[in-house]
Formats: sequence, structure tokens, C-alpha cells
Amino acid sequence: MIIDSHLHLDDNLGKNLEDTVKELNDQLSNANISYGVILHLLAQPWTSEEVSKAILPFERIKAFINVDPFAKGANEILRRGIEELGFIGLKLHPRLQEFKVDDPQVINLVTYAGEIDVPVLIDAFPDGTHLMQGFNPLDYANLAKSTPQTKTIWAHMGGHYVIDFMMLAKRLPNVFLDCSYSLLYYQSSSVPRDMVYAMRSMKFNRIFYGSDYPDRSIKVSLENSINFLKNEGLSEEELSKIIGLNAKEFFSL
Repeated sequence: MIIDSHLHLDDNLGKNLEDTVKELNDQLSNANISYGVILHLLAQPWTSEEVSKAILPFERIKAFINVDPFAKGANEILRRGIEELGFIGLKLHPRLQEFKVDDPQVINLVTYAGEIDVPVLIDAFPDGTHLMQGFNPLDYANLAKSTPQTKTIWAHMGGHYVIDFMMLAKRLPNVFLDCSYSLLYYQSSSVPRDMVYAMRSMKFNRIFYGSDYPDRSIKVSLENSINFLKNEGLSEEELSKIIGLNAKEFFSL
């Protein structure tokens, strides 16, 4: 089983959501991926209701709902997204939504997610914009420490802060990591090998594969990632955990 745990809808294809979801599903099928997890974004032109309806015909596609932690009734928006619209998790994007990761209102929403047994995926990629906003791995740790009952995924393994994020994750049992985007973005630098070091240090547990489509096609991302990890010496058992088994258990698929 292969699971792509980090996908976005491609709004460059136009505003026809049904065609956009069908294209994503076709790419998942072409890459022999069993399940894909879409991350709904408030910054895109489709509402959570529209996304929920569009993915309903596709059994292999699941989705996380993006909620603004500072919106009135944020907890209720999340509850409705899970119970009525069929989303399976909460997506937070501090860079796009411009908030401090350990703000009390963020902690409140993430705490509520744990109370209703909903996992949270939070963007943790330190691009130039995020660095200028004050990106700090300790903020992510503070959030996780404040919400110990909530399973939280730090997306992109923290980019070039991967060693810091790994060291923190080893002390925070409610924290998981996905290797989306970073594994291929930092090609020819030391970062991808640092990511493999982090995987080994964590015994290949609590780490998921993701493509971050539409950055690249789903199949190209998968093939390039597998080839790199094999060249770095991962066994078939270790590779299977990263590209499917860990996510299968986490998402109960």
C-alpha cells in the first residue's frame, strides 16, 4: 500500500472543481497510490462544502479541512467539517494564515481537535516569508506540549530545520512528521540526507510520505522520492513504513 499524505488541489487548472479533483484522482491511480489526503486551503477558491462534495465519489481521496483559528466559532467549524462534511483532520497553515503557532487561540483549536479525536497537520516549511514571520521550531514544540492529547503532523519535516524538528519530535510522542516537498526541494544540498538521518534516528516510525502535489506530478514525486531513499540504503521494510504503513495505521485506512 502506498499513501500520499500531503496533496493540494491544483487551482492553476481553473475553477472547475470536479475536473480538478478528477485530475488528481487520475494521477493517484496512474501512480498506483491507494489513498491520497487532500489539504483544503482557505486561500483557494473553493469552500469546504464544495471540496467535501467533489471528493465524495472518489474512495481513494480523503481530506483535511483548513480552519482559521481566529474565526468566530472555529471549534464549531471544525466539528461540522468532521461530523457533517466528512473531513478526517484539521489543516493549519501559519505562513499563509499569518499567525503564531503557539498563540492561545491556536492552542484552543488544536486542543479541541484532540478532544474529538481529530489529527492536525500544520505547515512547517521555513521559506523566506515564514522566516521573516519569525519561524521557530520551539513554537511548534510549545504547541505540541500544550496539546498532548492531539496527534499533530509537522509537515515537510521542518525543511532545513529537520534535525531540530527530529530532536523535538523524539521528546513529543504526539508528534508525527511528513517528508513532503522538502525531500525533493533541497536536492544537491545536505538536507535530504539529514532527513534520512532523522528517519533512521526515529527508527522510521511516525514519518509519512507526501508529494505536495501540484508542485510536481504525483507519479514523478513518488518515483524520485523512492529512488532517492533506496539510494540512501533504506531496506524494503523501512521504505514500506515511510510510503504507506505508518500512514495506514495513523489514518486508520
